Parts: sequence; C-alpha cells; structure tokens
Amino acid sequence: MHLLLARPDIHYIWDQPPAISYESTGGRQRQHVFDYLITLTSGQRIAIAVKPAALAARPRFRSEFVLIRAATSLAFAHRVDLVTDRSFTSSAARNAARLHEFRRSPDPEADSGVQSIINTLSGETTIAEIVSLSGLKGRGFRAVFRAIYAGYARALDHGDIEPTTRVVREVAQ
Repeated sequence: MHLLLARPDIHYIWDQPPAISYESTGGRQRQHVFDYLITLTSGQRIAIAVKPAALAARPRFRSEFVLIRAATSLAFAHRVDLVTDRSFTSSAARNAARLHEFRRSPDPEADSGVQSIINTLSGETTIAEIVSLSGLKGRGFRAVFRAIYAGYARALDHGDIEPTTRVVREVAQ
C-alpha cells in the first residue's frame, strides 16, 4: 500500500474491491477479490493481486490467474497486474513507508524553503547539503524526501534515501 501511495500517477486506491466471478481450471464458479483497484490520473483502472513470489511461481496458480485475468471485464479494470515480493526492492518499500510517515505531518513552510533551494541547483548535491542550506535540520530532511517524491528533485543513488543520498534538480519536461 505504501508503494502505491508514493506514486504520483495514482488518483485513487480501492482496497479490497468487490469480487469478480470466474470459472476455475476445474470448471467451478469461483470468486476472486483483488487486493487493490487503482485509478491512475489518466483514468486507467488497474486491478492488483498481491501474492508471495513462491505461490505466484506455481503452475496451478499461474493457470488460475490467467482465468482470473480473462474474466476481469474492462468495466472493472483496464489491466490486471500481479505484484509479488520480488516486484520491488526492500529499500523501495522502506522509502515508501517513510514517505507515508513524513506526509502525515505536512510542513508547507519547510517544503517551500527546500523547493526554493532545489530550484537553484545546477548540479548534483547531497540531501545533507540541502538540509544544511535550509537550516531546518530534521524538517529539512523530511521536506527534501517529500520533494523527491513530488518530482522536484531526483535521487541519483539507489537504496534507502539518507542524508548522504546524492540528488539533482528535476527539470520539468
């Protein structure tokens, strides 16, 4: 859920939407409840099933999921995606959870100050350097973190976002 909440292209997330009916490999009528039904800002709807990778790799699951995908109407979702623990890195999950926590306490003053500093960047720097320039300490770190996910800055390093993470100003396209 945190990974979905961190995406700027998602307009709405429906947790546990209504079940869809499908005919199983054994010919029986079954119900499947997707974990999420998301609506993108473009209006496209994506049904998401979240399963452990070991389960998703089983032939029986794969054949059943093909039937679930085929039975999902376009009125319900334009696309069906399967997400496993191998679909993302643990650092991406930690960063998304951290972002969620940082968004729980909005700080428009810190966000504005950090964005002003980011707008002056002409090359790469670290989050710690931006925080130092802002004089905002922890508030500044949280503001840079939010700015990365808002698209004002881009992290150059992979992994957990930390004070030593190198960033650049994201140029609007």
